[in-house]
Amino acid sequence: MGYIRFVFICAIVMMFLLSSPVHCATEKEKALIYYSEDTLTAGDIVQLEQGYSFKLVDANEDSGDILVKVYHNGKEIEVGNAFGDEDSPFEYIITIKEVGDDEETEEIDYAVIRITPVDFDKKDDSISVEMEIEQFLDPEQDDDDFLTLDSSRSVKVEETLSLDEGYTLSASDMEDDSVILELSKDGKSLKKEELEIDDIFSYSKTEGDSTRTIFIARVSKFFESSTGSTVILKDVTQRPDLEEDETKKLSGNISENKSNETLPLMSIPDSINNKVGINSTSVAESTQNSASSINEGNDTETDQVNTNSFMPILFLVIIITGFAIWKFS
Repeated sequence: MGYIRFVFICAIVMMFLLSSPVHCATEKEKALIYYSEDTLTAGDIVQLEQGYSFKLVDANEDSGDILVKVYHNGKEIEVGNAFGDEDSPFEYIITIKEVGDDEETEEIDYAVIRITPVDFDKKDDSISVEMEIEQFLDPEQDDDDFLTLDSSRSVKVEETLSLDEGYTLSASDMEDDSVILELSKDGKSLKKEELEIDDIFSYSKTEGDSTRTIFIARVSKFFESSTGSTVILKDVTQRPDLEEDETKKLSGNISENKSNETLPLMSIPDSINNKVGINSTSVAESTQNSASSINEGNDTETDQVNTNSFMPILFLVIIITGFAIWKFS
């Protein structure tokens, strides 16, 4: 009798917990619109697309962590966890409520910026960080300035694929695991690179202090047939060249970002998982305070909750509660 009562109580508690609202957002990515492999030092600012930019605040070679600030149109925005390492890259994520096919509202997490530190090089009193930078389309931004967005293309080896605005892409020297892609405009070679499957080919154009990603594509696979070899591309995106007046506007945003005070290089302790004590707690507090004050009133959520970690705890609480009730009943 006691055992039946115990099972009944556990079932009641489980139904109550599962009926409670828990945030469990699905993470997605929109089109890849920016990619680069850059080497930065503390204080460097990188301009991205859609008005975004980020600043490398600090890096620690021993722990492999980086600390960054993210800006949009020159204003710092809240990012939640501002740290990242090679195994757990820094990500800026926005949460949007969308209505699904079943007319139910669900929360979708969209990754907008991902920064992965790959290698550290310490020289004198500074640390250089080689990092992989990815940016995905922010669905909340009004941006339709694309000639091609997130499409698939194929280019035959030793042939040329025509793109917009006089750009062309050619493939050559394809081997078992690599191929050479070359981007040209009006017959003039702009970039030539050897790539493997899943590598990203990206070309950016700089006008003054402004940089725009003109063409980006990911190598999907190689296809061999009796008539020749073909390179299959995915995530293909092309934007128009920078116009002169647009360059001036973007240059103004860059100047505003560069006017921000560059913080001195700091040392991040090995206990970085606690995210405290980076030599000066006042610096960390000021980072959090400035970010929260700028984003006050913003309904967009940026933090994620991993509900998988709750299940073992909930199960343990249910077992202990049920056992206690059975024991003393």
